[in-house]
Amino acid sequence: MITQKFPPFSGVGVIRVSKFVKYLHEFGWRPIVLTCKHSTDHIDALDNEKLNELPSDLSVNRVTCPSPYSIYRLVGGRARQGSFALSDSRAYSGVRSIFVPDPYVGWYFTGLYEARKIFQNYQIDCIYSTSPRETPHLIGKTLRRKYQCPWIADFRDPWIEKVHRAQRIGILDRFERHLEKKVLKEADRLVVAWPGIAEGFERAVPGISEKVNVLTNGFDAKDFHKIQHHVFKRFTLLYAGSIFKDLAPEPLFQALYLLHTAYPKLHREFRLVLLGRQDGYVRDLIRTYQLKNMVRILEQVPHKTSLKYMLGAHMLFFSIPDKKWIPSKIFEYLRASRPILALADPDADSVRIIQSVASARYLASRSPEKISEFLLYSLRHQTSNQIADQSEEYQHFERKTLTGQLADILNKVSEKNNGRRQ
Repeated sequence: MITQKFPPFSGVGVIRVSKFVKYLHEFGWRPIVLTCKHSTDHIDALDNEKLNELPSDLSVNRVTCPSPYSIYRLVGGRARQGSFALSDSRAYSGVRSIFVPDPYVGWYFTGLYEARKIFQNYQIDCIYSTSPRETPHLIGKTLRRKYQCPWIADFRDPWIEKVHRAQRIGILDRFERHLEKKVLKEADRLVVAWPGIAEGFERAVPGISEKVNVLTNGFDAKDFHKIQHHVFKRFTLLYAGSIFKDLAPEPLFQALYLLHTAYPKLHREFRLVLLGRQDGYVRDLIRTYQLKNMVRILEQVPHKTSLKYMLGAHMLFFSIPDKKWIPSKIFEYLRASRPILALADPDADSVRIIQSVASARYLASRSPEKISEFLLYSLRHQTSNQIADQSEEYQHFERKTLTGQLADILNKVSEKNNGRRQ
């Protein structure tokens, strides 16, 4: 299993692959992980608690991952741990844009060197690579060619069509599009976290959908066992995760401005909590709409701590840039059974998932007026933090269930390849 980030790295992408690793052995598969070492150049937070739930006999092979931040420093920049400070810099954006397919492409070489040793020491039946970032797929493609071993490429986000893709000059843009097509064509099976990704791939390579499986993100029921919710003193609207300009969050801040204007003392009762990283655009919105007293920013915290905040919040919100985007956080939001505010179109795919479970009240809108009305009504009619009973619909999104689906794909791909060998 090839992934650029793995525990103790923190983040939603880490959770997807680590949960697969946690449960795959129950379905007859032994995962071997190839990943990057953590270094002081990485801006990502650590979550050492995630190491405790991995299989005790798990083989994790960590390699050096050259970082673009060293080059960034040469042009006068300075890395800032745990923030999006780098993304606000033109110098860093320029440095980032020259690395294809991602800023950590240097570990393609260290990863291949380590992978060859893995193939020498183990009988590998299938290769699995996951993105973003996309360098793991380049490693997987090379190993597929060298060892004729079946390969599954897993995409948590789109590649060329992702909203936060680096802006590249013509020749680099064409080269990256070429890489995407090569990966899509050569992988034995493509796994995507939401249907919109598959639709984008079909546009890039017509007919590719025949080998695509949709395997959503989800929640791990065990993560919620015996967990106590955090107690907030004010009515709390919580966002869990990184939030940045491309997620189009401005309607919420406009709505809060309307509330603050109509009720100047509302900050005594209401608090927006941003749990994670924010770029400069979000901080500028807070200043522009004069919301300093209504917003609390918390740094990244361990995953279990974030669940405590979710369970304790009076309402959870997320924001998406288009109808196809399905953020991974909504599945844990649903399991938390709190009211949900979606900055999204009412017919968005993520909203349809919320409707299918129907565990809590929700609003899907981009209208500041409707959002402010929903927030004010919810504030005046608060519900308790009692967690509702879970319906059978939740089981479709349970991490163990999803891992079983991945195991089925692994079985089919490896059996097909064994037939070819015979």
